[in-house]
Amino acid sequence: MINKGFSIRLMLVIVVISGFVACDFLPSKPKKVEFLDQSFAVIMPASWSLRSDLNDVADLQMGNSFKEAYTIIISENKMNFDDISMEDHSDITRSMIKQGIKNYHESSPEIIDIEGYRALRYRLSGSVNGVNIVYWHVTLETENHYHQMLLWSLKSKFPKNEAAFDSVIQSFEEI
Repeated sequence: MINKGFSIRLMLVIVVISGFVACDFLPSKPKKVEFLDQSFAVIMPASWSLRSDLNDVADLQMGNSFKEAYTIIISENKMNFDDISMEDHSDITRSMIKQGIKNYHESSPEIIDIEGYRALRYRLSGSVNGVNIVYWHVTLETENHYHQMLLWSLKSKFPKNEAAFDSVIQSFEEI
């Protein structure tokens, strides 16, 4: 017969272990995730998972709800556009985002290099349904596609998620 004190301690151990698993304290490995018919890939941080509830048209959706860190990538074939530049594509996609954000603010563009591709990154901020959010909006041009990478978090959690966001961006590759 198991005594009552032992049962309570066993239940507490199970609850604590479950909490560690739920909060992603147990180590796992980053994972290469392919998208757009396995033509492109990024490395998903170890504590993140694939999602399907962030955006209806995204080619890739991933994040971590506990850390409030989310990323989507939307890839568009350049044949669908009438000879526009990467800067034009970035302007168009940012203007669509701006419509849904109250107190919208954006930084000046930052030109970044991602695996030999030139990309534009903007920091966007504002509120959505009363919640303050910070985004990185990245537009990357490959030979046949424009890729819009949108990475976001709550304003208070963005600084803690910045390194993970940067690692996702820098891991972009064409397969």
